Amino acid sequence: MSAKLPLNSVELEAQGISLAQQLPERAIRGSVEIDGYHLATITIEPQGERIGTALLVPGYTSSADTFNGLLQPLSERGYKVVAFSQRGQSLSEGPDNTDGYALERLGADIHDIISKLELGNDVHLLGHSFGGVVSIEAVLQDHSPFASLTMWNSGPRNMGGDLLEQRYGLLEHGPRAYYVGSQLAAGKDPEADIKGELNIIEQYYYDRLMSTNPAQLEAGINILIDQVDRTVELSRTGIPVLVSHGANDDAWPIEMQREMAEQLGADYWVVANAGHSAHADRTHTSAQLLATFWDEH
Repeated sequence: MSAKLPLNSVELEAQGISLAQQLPERAIRGSVEIDGYHLATITIEPQGERIGTALLVPGYTSSADTFNGLLQPLSERGYKVVAFSQRGQSLSEGPDNTDGYALERLGADIHDIISKLELGNDVHLLGHSFGGVVSIEAVLQDHSPFASLTMWNSGPRNMGGDLLEQRYGLLEHGPRAYYVGSQLAAGKDPEADIKGELNIIEQYYYDRLMSTNPAQLEAGINILIDQVDRTVELSRTGIPVLVSHGANDDAWPIEMQREMAEQLGADYWVVANAGHSAHADRTHTSAQLLATFWDEH
């Protein structure tokens, strides 16, 4: 009889255990000062011999904690893993003007983190969603520190959909507009926060959103709206690439992600029974998939 796998992050959330509470005991919270701002980091050292190092970049309204479920299984596969909150995201500091969140600056933050944490020149870079857009920028700035790039539920160009509508809501009503929109889409009360009726998991995501710098949110949505396809440039770097997404990913069109993988000659892996945050829906499976790709490079 095979051993029972640990619960996925979404299963732990169903028990009232938030992402922040899913941090492994061996993981260490810290921060790195970059450009005058402290960016939050989470680091876990490998169990046994170190095979490699990975740097994980979170998505648009996310934070370093989104990857907490991956840390333990990746460390068991021999990887030192560092996750961080991008500037202005929850847990990190950032400027109050959108100019401080230019894509070039966000990409440079990745290089600064690698340098300040002395991660070396063979870093496996993973960008989830918006983090993938930033990761491509970092690789194109200088690909020499990277052993590989993983585009994790992330695409090459403007995803379409309701980005313009989201930006309008943000500019008119502030960050809470995103909360109201998600509540309405889920058929839930958009005033549950005002009424104090959020459960522990809902409160976690609400606090994460509302502790994000509004300038970061505005700049980020502009970057997503203006995103242009840089696949050809990326292919010229020669860096090994994995394109992977949940089978039910509802952000970038799946066909768009598949085409990117084909153009890059990249590995292309689909995680069954998972959505846009495949690492939350299928945590152990995602960790083993990533470690297997990194092992090969």
